[in-house]
Amino acid sequence: MSQPQVIQMPQLQLKQKLVDAIRMLEKAEYIDHNGHCSARRDATSFYINSGASMRGALTVEDIVAIDFQGNLVEGSAKPPLEFPMHAEVYRARAEVNAVFHTHPKYSTYLTMTGTKYQPVYAQGVLLGDIPVMDSPLSVNTRPMGEKMVGIMGNNPAVLLKAHGVVAVGIDIVECFAMAAYVEENAYRQYMAMQIGEPYVFSAEEQKACREKLWTPSLFKKTWDHYHSKIA
Repeated sequence: MSQPQVIQMPQLQLKQKLVDAIRMLEKAEYIDHNGHCSARRDATSFYINSGASMRGALTVEDIVAIDFQGNLVEGSAKPPLEFPMHAEVYRARAEVNAVFHTHPKYSTYLTMTGTKYQPVYAQGVLLGDIPVMDSPLSVNTRPMGEKMVGIMGNNPAVLLKAHGVVAVGIDIVECFAMAAYVEENAYRQYMAMQIGEPYVFSAEEQKACREKLWTPSLFKKTWDHYHSKIA
């Protein structure tokens, strides 16, 4: 297994960026009183918001660091029960430095009804053919985390049936963009279905979107758009 390429950033700055991401997701209603996000700290540990923290009023004091077994490395508050979903992604995918678990409405409506996620929005194309974990149960054990990672493969996201979404990225900004695009696409797909059959991007159109849109500048623009709403 290759060694993780940890994004170098001062720890306080990294934790603040994670706080901003969680507050932005809560403001956008992609997470609620639950939901958790993490950032790789080093090869064997990661930062994550504590399980009891208020997502909409989060501060860096609510961020703890744990190892892949859930043992505290920094802080004293308990991590979320679903920390294994983060740990197993970091364990399996060296290129990933951020993992977000959201509870968005429209993405969940699709999985609740067995409706396939379809690329109906340019940025939504970047998620590809998102796999679905066919279980609504909490991913709170290592075997469940391993199962989820196996289903996700090398994709940037996985849908959890009647539960939520897990998105990943090479850094917090990319991961945030993936989490936002999943739900924006699902929202547009759902709303179009109220009128008729949504137009789905062709294979050629999807290829063109991926070649043009998968850029750090787009992800930063997306981040800045949401960040302005909590500033």
